Amino acid sequence: MSKPDPSTSSATAGPVTQGPPSSTDASQALALQTLLEAQHQACTVHWCDRIDSTNAELLARVRAAGAKPLGKHALSPPSVLAHRGGPRRSGGPENADPQLLVAGHQTAGRGRQGRPWVDSSHTGLLASLAWPFAPGTPVAGLSVAVGVWLAQCLHGLGATEVRLKWPNDVLLQERKLAGVLVELADTQLARWAVIGIGLNLRSPPDLPDAIGLDASHHHPSTSGSASADAPRGWPANQGAARPLFLNRWDVLQRLMPAMLAGLPIYAQTGFAPWSDAWNQLHAWAGEPVAVLDHGTLRQTGVALGVDASGHLLLQMAQGTCRVASGDVSLRRAAVPNGHRRP
Repeated sequence: MSKPDPSTSSATAGPVTQGPPSSTDASQALALQTLLEAQHQACTVHWCDRIDSTNAELLARVRAAGAKPLGKHALSPPSVLAHRGGPRRSGGPENADPQLLVAGHQTAGRGRQGRPWVDSSHTGLLASLAWPFAPGTPVAGLSVAVGVWLAQCLHGLGATEVRLKWPNDVLLQERKLAGVLVELADTQLARWAVIGIGLNLRSPPDLPDAIGLDASHHHPSTSGSASADAPRGWPANQGAARPLFLNRWDVLQRLMPAMLAGLPIYAQTGFAPWSDAWNQLHAWAGEPVAVLDHGTLRQTGVALGVDASGHLLLQMAQGTCRVASGDVSLRRAAVPNGHRRP
């Protein structure tokens, strides 16, 4: 996701907007679904060229489906693939398979606290995964865990500079590369977590606070992905570092197996198995920060990392406190009086 656009207001879920046909993306969506099925990870993969919001669309559909399988409420062809069946994954309610919706462009993308987000058409990864937990499953720390899976995926693809900012931002060179938004819909059979991910594949030229994967320089011989999107004529010297050109499907083919494997474990254990990994990726470890609640200063201290529940550990004059993500956000701050860097 790119920088928020204050002039745009968020919208509720609406019908899928039919855009120009994209046979390549539709084929890639089918290939991803086939790959997941071969790994015994059932997940219906939908492609849409243009939509208001992938999160809003999936939230509306899981709520409308109620106790019925989401796969029976397929989005309109030809922009989206229909469910082809396949092996079920374990760990969730019966008759409720996860659904992945991938879009080329969002007209009303949203971030945390209802903030609008803008994206340049077909220059980012815009996707939402609807995952069915058992009714009442606690989901504290889920967006923090998703950040770990996304960062690890990008490291594996060559973007080894990627770091995490609590609670749900992915940073590259101190600028925002990606964001995660988790929203819930409770039905009779499941607690659906709709996990939205926005990732800049290319750096937006008019958004200085945002950055794209193409700004990550990597050593091609150590990357697991050759880029078909690299500009024609780019130097073929395999020993030289060069920008990382990937498309949305390069990322999803690595990210989705990790997410579909991690979510059943999360359902049983919560965030704890990924706390160490998150702390190793912490972008602001030991930094003075301010915790804001809808823009109002709530507390200041030094960011130590996260605990086993995904709470931020904040060193304050009175000692260490735990901060839940909720609707708060984090900013850098001056070192508070009476504090020392750890």
